[in-house]
Amino acid sequence: MPCLFIAGTDTNVGKTIVTRALLQTLAQYDIPVVGYKPIACGGDDSLPTEPNQDDYACENNSDVLIIQQSCPTAVNYREINSYSFIHSSTPVFAALDAVRHISVSKLNGDLARLKQNYHNVLVEGTYGWLTPINKDLSFADWVKENQMPTVLVVGIKEGCVNHALLTAAAIKQQGVELIGWVANRINPGLRHYAELIQLLTQKIDAPLLGQIPYIGHPDKKDLSPFIQQPEPLLHYFRK
Repeated sequence: MPCLFIAGTDTNVGKTIVTRALLQTLAQYDIPVVGYKPIACGGDDSLPTEPNQDDYACENNSDVLIIQQSCPTAVNYREINSYSFIHSSTPVFAALDAVRHISVSKLNGDLARLKQNYHNVLVEGTYGWLTPINKDLSFADWVKENQMPTVLVVGIKEGCVNHALLTAAAIKQQGVELIGWVANRINPGLRHYAELIQLLTQKIDAPLLGQIPYIGHPDKKDLSPFIQQPEPLLHYFRK
């Protein structure tokens, strides 16, 4: 029962939109699949600087809702999310062991249930590849422990080449297979877009699965046409 991890070079690079695109693509090939966002974080900087009991009780995180709406079969919010925080600094608190209620056993258990019920799972990370889950474990460590190959999301903007190459190198250094990468154009006014794609294609040792253009309301659209080379995904999920 395969799982695939969706990693990003940073926050706000389009991991959730790419997860939607991949869910829609796999569904078109009749591959049973579900999305999973283990830890979702909000971004309201007006909130207090210390976490409290209400910080992880919400069920309205936009990323989780998009994944929920993108799944080919009906799922409930808590089925595809273990923790939703309204506090934007949760990774910092996790690294400092200030969010002690995050249970890796719960993450593993929720993932196992999804694999049992839906067979194939797309797991979206939080922020970047090395985002901490707690003071001892990062998402990179957790992905390796669960033997999940990875798709890298690169938000095409200024500075993306450095971030993309560093993240791709870190994934491989971790001993995790990089299935491919997806370009998500998040800056419509960026010059030399084609040249950046060409350079990244040459430098990243994994296939370019697709390019998602800058479009309005991508969370409402069928994004599967933008995954132009789904073969590596299909090979992984069908083997």
